[in-house]
Amino acid sequence: MKDDLPMRVLSALVGAGLLLLVLWAGIPLILPTLLFLLWLGGSELRDMLARRGIGLNLPLLLGGGSLLFLFSLPQLHWHFPQVPWREVALGLFLMGSFSYELLRGADLTRFAFTLLAFLYLPWSLGYVLLLRETPDPGLGLWTLSLPLVASFATDTGAYFAGRFFGRHKLAPEISPGKTLEGSMGGILFSFLALLAYTALVREVFPFGLLELWLFSLLLSLAAQLGDLAESMLKRFAGVKDSGRFLPGHGGLLDRIDSLLFTFPLTYFLVVLFT
Repeated sequence: MKDDLPMRVLSALVGAGLLLLVLWAGIPLILPTLLFLLWLGGSELRDMLARRGIGLNLPLLLGGGSLLFLFSLPQLHWHFPQVPWREVALGLFLMGSFSYELLRGADLTRFAFTLLAFLYLPWSLGYVLLLRETPDPGLGLWTLSLPLVASFATDTGAYFAGRFFGRHKLAPEISPGKTLEGSMGGILFSFLALLAYTALVREVFPFGLLELWLFSLLLSLAAQLGDLAESMLKRFAGVKDSGRFLPGHGGLLDRIDSLLFTFPLTYFLVVLFT
């Protein structure tokens, strides 16, 4: 673990720098990045499920996910607010998946896991496009930074609190290394990190202190739930890492598992409180 730490830190810094560049550039760069993440994350899911003899309809996932990303573009929601665009994409994907299975052998297991992958990856990632422009293009960059700070702080706080103080297992059957003490440390560090971060850029945030406290608690819990959800998938597939995307960090899904839960929740909270 110690030998891997320098590589983990270096790859994390490089990844964070690239991510900030993409988010700053806005929709023109975010959209192709999401398509790349969908392809890579979908490939990792396909390979994991294949170890259990379960097929994943990757072409359908990529096609449906691409449509969902297009239907998540803020411009559509601005000009045609009466149309539930994302729900339309979900309905089309559902009908397309059923039609495919009716024509190709009615493999309901493949259908079920492809639908799960659709909700897990593109459905969650699509909120990045909406969040980048919510409540407006200027503030969108800052609101999109909230789940990033909360997820990173939760992961860091949980790691060190669990390492030094961990005694009681959180979910031993899913992730034996996680502890209740680590979970509490993640929540505390997330709160402190968001408090410090928003204090530095307080003038751009339209939220009060009590709202930020609520955000820090809910986002930290969502980050940990996302981590456990991906651990459950890996335990089901019998693998330690989802892939080899970043040196020292495992696969792509190992890196974005928390964000897959914090991105949607942040969007819901921002819409609710602005």
